[in-house]
Amino acid sequence: MNVIVYDLELVKRFRKGQLSEIVEIGACKIDLNSKRIVDQFQVYISPKSGYVSKSTRKFIKMKKEDLDKAIPFKKGMQQFTQWIGDNYYLCSWGKDDKSHIINQCIRNKIKLDWFKNYNDIQKQIGKIITTNNNSQLGLKNALSIAEVDPIGKAHRGIDDAINTAHLLIKFIDQIKLDKNIVTKKEIFQQSKKIKETIQLNKALKVNDKNKTTTS
Repeated sequence: MNVIVYDLELVKRFRKGQLSEIVEIGACKIDLNSKRIVDQFQVYISPKSGYVSKSTRKFIKMKKEDLDKAIPFKKGMQQFTQWIGDNYYLCSWGKDDKSHIINQCIRNKIKLDWFKNYNDIQKQIGKIITTNNNSQLGLKNALSIAEVDPIGKAHRGIDDAINTAHLLIKFIDQIKLDKNIVTKKEIFQQSKKIKETIQLNKALKVNDKNKTTTS
């Protein structure tokens, strides 16, 4: 069985009512028998607008050639789920990456049967390496405390995934990986969040239009 450690990078949002959009998926595949990284995956995602702001590109270390090869979300997810395989756990550093990927899959009408056996390893590793059971420990600090030398650049999806994978490998014998599926409650909560965000965006646009008309 494999462990898929993934990390997402998002387009920076500049106002309320703006839906989050994934711009990079980075992932590593760990073989549980050998406890080694056996494969890597990276794809850049083109936002619906087709535009990635300069501040976003700078933050996630995205080059022009990376932007040129970005593909639509559905195609990126198709490649990602094919690469994942059949028998696996999914892991990320914090639950935000779970929420973001479920949210965007719902918006794009992508089935979530592939999203299974998810584990937030930030919580477990934080409790192992800190005296105060810090379950919200940042990745950079966790690497430092655990004396794991970081590779690459922070906030670059593939590099963060590799670094997270190295942490997981170091503490794999102390970590419990659960089997599970996305619940109906989680899907409902994300669907509700999408609806509320869209409604807020519409309200803000109307407000902006009224301000322009009266000015």
